[in-house]
Amino acid sequence: MNLKNFIYIMVNTFKKKSLNRILQEIYAKKIRASGKIVEFGAESGSSKNFVNFVILNDVSEILFTDKFPKQDKTIKQDLENTLSFESELFDNILIFNVLEHVFDVKNAFSEINRCLKKDSTIIGSTPFIHRIHGAPDDFNRYTKQFIEKILQETNYKNIKVENIGFGPFTAAYTIIFDYIKLIPLVSNLFLILALFLDGIISLFVKTKTRNIYPITICFTGEKK
Repeated sequence: MNLKNFIYIMVNTFKKKSLNRILQEIYAKKIRASGKIVEFGAESGSSKNFVNFVILNDVSEILFTDKFPKQDKTIKQDLENTLSFESELFDNILIFNVLEHVFDVKNAFSEINRCLKKDSTIIGSTPFIHRIHGAPDDFNRYTKQFIEKILQETNYKNIKVENIGFGPFTAAYTIIFDYIKLIPLVSNLFLILALFLDGIISLFVKTKTRNIYPITICFTGEKK
């Protein structure tokens, strides 16, 4: 981990953001998006939207959708069913922290694929080690292998899936974060210790510890 990312993690941990969210934001900052974009599980005008973090070029329009929208400008869409968007409409589709709430995830990937233009990109992430968080339901945690397989089966190419995390101590930190975040600086101290211990462990094991204890799974894929 470089110094810039370490500082970003520490600052946002102090702001009581979960490590899952922080790592997803760092991932999003490396991604480029353009043209017509839609973000699922996002409210219009929210600072939490991941489109706020990706690198935007030549954007023509950005739409936001949610299963239970709270804002008038947010479009109601249910990934369990057929989306109301026409086929081959979008250049990029963002879907962060949504798939764990979708029971029929294959339908979700298929419908997103239908709505993408050819060679256009899905960009997303789903937590792996994270508390149950209903919205209103929380159905699954997906491995890297599952995401790769489901993207292949639903007509995507140039698939890139990343396990993002550090090791068992950092994974344990994410489990207790909701409690220690209530005491200023304590969560930062716990995280620094966890990162140090995971760094020590990584020196003595062959398999990268992030592949055994990922905090989040991030991915991109292009429509064939």
